[in-house]
Amino acid sequence: MRWGIKLLGLISTVILARIISPEDYGVVAMAMLFVGMAEVLTDFGADTNILRKQTLDRDFIDSAWSLRIIQGVIIAVLLALTAPLAGLYFDEPRVVWVIWVISACLLIAGFGNVGITLARKNFQFGLEFRYRIAHKLIAVVATLVAALFLGDFRALVIGLATGYISGVFLSYAMHPYRPTWNTSRIRSMWGFSKWLLVSGIGDFAARKADQLVAGRMGSAHDLGIYNMGAEIGEMPTAELAPPIMRAFLPTLSTIKHDTARVRAAVLKTLGAINTLTIAAACGFFAVAEPLTLVLLGEKWAGVAPFLAIFAVVGALKVSVSPFSSLLLLLGHSKLHARMIWVELIVFVTFATLLAPKLGIIGLAYARLAAVCLYFVTNLYTISSSAQIGFGRITTVLWRPLLSAGLMLAALHALPDHMVNLYLDLAMQIALGALVYGVTLLISWKASGKPDGLESLVLARLGLVRS
Repeated sequence: MRWGIKLLGLISTVILARIISPEDYGVVAMAMLFVGMAEVLTDFGADTNILRKQTLDRDFIDSAWSLRIIQGVIIAVLLALTAPLAGLYFDEPRVVWVIWVISACLLIAGFGNVGITLARKNFQFGLEFRYRIAHKLIAVVATLVAALFLGDFRALVIGLATGYISGVFLSYAMHPYRPTWNTSRIRSMWGFSKWLLVSGIGDFAARKADQLVAGRMGSAHDLGIYNMGAEIGEMPTAELAPPIMRAFLPTLSTIKHDTARVRAAVLKTLGAINTLTIAAACGFFAVAEPLTLVLLGEKWAGVAPFLAIFAVVGALKVSVSPFSSLLLLLGHSKLHARMIWVELIVFVTFATLLAPKLGIIGLAYARLAAVCLYFVTNLYTISSSAQIGFGRITTVLWRPLLSAGLMLAALHALPDHMVNLYLDLAMQIALGALVYGVTLLISWKASGKPDGLESLVLARLGLVRS
């Protein structure tokens, strides 16, 4: 589902990059930053409450749906009233009406069927796949058609609006659950949700503060470049880890009383995620420049350095995502929130030092420094709170780290220009995949063929016994 959605988005981006300028992307990025800030300020964790609870009754489910409606109303009103402030902050008047359009869409989206979350809770990922793909396809088609006729940022707005509204209709068409208004269980959700809200605010600030500052420091064009670099740079990790993590919290909730199984599941998932994401992130880092030119064209050449930095940022961020799920499962939402806020403080500190000297690229370096500390903090926290020591973590991470290091060395040894841009990129990808795969297989055999992603893949291919 994630790969299908991102493939549709990538196709759309490659086409739109030839039609729409970085400035047009920047205008919509400014608006969506403001929208995202309003969303996180009112995110009461309705879906997470459903996913983490072992047994559900109709009152709880309907209360979660009602909570989402309340959230949608608050967001819409907040955005409608504060949109002019966004225009002043970014010094971009076009942002105002974009926010007004999105606020109306979010009000409608709040009425979407909670049945889609229930499908995920019950591991009905086929249904969720059909829903998300249809939802994305409709939005992409609307965006491309609008771009052909309008040729500017309005096409992106039309695509966003179409996506929000179509999602509501599809959610009821594809799932039989019919929620009704109910607020009887909202109070009981709040004890857990309040710390999710704090975590969400800190997480948004840690992830998007750089873009908020970039939009203020530079022009819409600068933010368009920065935002595109972040989006494509984090793409490999953002689309490889979530498919695993989407099922992880519901799965852990079914075995939460068996501590040994939970720890084993966390470590196995940690190894699987990092085996995939470390390779993808290092690959994107190594081929940032030719990849940018192939995907986006010459007018987006400035994206390359941001793409390389955010490839590393994305890998570090998702590498410890199993730990975040474990902390939420154990009820440590307060501790999780604290770590995210520490990350934000570190970003602000480094941004204050680097941005005045380096410009907006300094914000990207500040993000990298903050995420490095977040990674280390997660390792320490999970060791002390869940008794998963550094030695056990190292056991599942050393093979992908070694393989990625050798892959980077091999790619660095290649000449800068071999044939042409497209063939050079294809050869770099092929060589990187070959070196990483062979090294990973050799190190897996040398370490005694432990249970992990390697054994799972080989078993699926019929090369070893499962």
